Amino acid sequence: MRVQLPLAPDFIQTHRTKLHPLLERYQKNGSLHTTLLFTGIEGVGKKSLVLHFLQTLFCDESIFSGANAEEDEAGLFGAAPVAALKTGTEPCGHCKSCLRATKNQWADLFWFDPEMPEEGHRLGLHKIDAFRELRTKLGMGPSEEPFRVVVIADADLMQDKAANSILKMLEEPPKNWIFILTASDSSRLLPTILSRCMEVKLAPIPPETLVSILKNVKGAEFNSTRAEVASQAAQGSIARAFQYLNDDVWELRARILGLLTNPAQEWMKLVERLAESQQTMHLGLDLLESIFSDLLLHQVKGIQHPWVHSDQRPMLLQVAEAKHLTPATLTRLLDALSEKRKWVNLTLNAKLLAQEILNPVLEVL
Repeated sequence: MRVQLPLAPDFIQTHRTKLHPLLERYQKNGSLHTTLLFTGIEGVGKKSLVLHFLQTLFCDESIFSGANAEEDEAGLFGAAPVAALKTGTEPCGHCKSCLRATKNQWADLFWFDPEMPEEGHRLGLHKIDAFRELRTKLGMGPSEEPFRVVVIADADLMQDKAANSILKMLEEPPKNWIFILTASDSSRLLPTILSRCMEVKLAPIPPETLVSILKNVKGAEFNSTRAEVASQAAQGSIARAFQYLNDDVWELRARILGLLTNPAQEWMKLVERLAESQQTMHLGLDLLESIFSDLLLHQVKGIQHPWVHSDQRPMLLQVAEAKHLTPATLTRLLDALSEKRKWVNLTLNAKLLAQEILNPVLEVL
């Protein structure tokens, strides 16, 4: 599990309404859907919201407390007193379960992340081996919490055998077990898995909320210029917003901006930089696309366009004018960059691929 508590209050406030249908369903009829699917763009906070929901689900003071306790039998002196119903719809933060949550010590939680490949690659895969041990535990009930929960993060990265293995579990879910999946691209899930899920769909986070989250988390290290750029470049993804604050990203952006003003001097330096890893190539493409999209949208929308690279606006407009970058030219360039992205995950010579990525840019400079 890569997500850690506590979560930023602004983040919780942004997404908490997505949990209301789950809470209302339980308050109305005392049941939860056995399979939940949290969807949204990469980095929007799906796993963080799942963790917040789990903390509520397991909290000793929440509405779920004692959900599966056996009915009390009549005692020697008559019926046992009925415990008062809990009303909490947020984790209290101080009960035994909430304290276990901050240390990732829930005994009834099974969390599966994709098996990551070698360093520098963006995506991993879920393989069937990870789920084989889980099948041996299916007959067991919860030990400490009201439910046993299986979380499959990035479930859209499951191999076919792994997906079919999970499907068999979802077809006959054990009593008091809940399965939670997250996916950036739900179309990659088996239709038979999708049909068994209740979807919780997260919307992109507004730029102003991202700035507030960055400020609260970074504290004294907060840089307003970087935060403004990051919040726009992130396109609603909190993970991307934090990524754009890194020095490495700003160094790469500086090299790309240098290419625009001095292609002959900066071209080979940028090739070397992009060739370092697939992750760097994807990031470089992200930056190139956001820069040229700024110019295109400025020409199409005028002052209504919220610039990503607002701190570089005068320089970018000067380059566009000097190089006669029309909407048609910029559209063709963006299409070419999008096409190059398909090559990045292939096993190709890194430097040659970096040159191929930059060739469409050089043609218009």
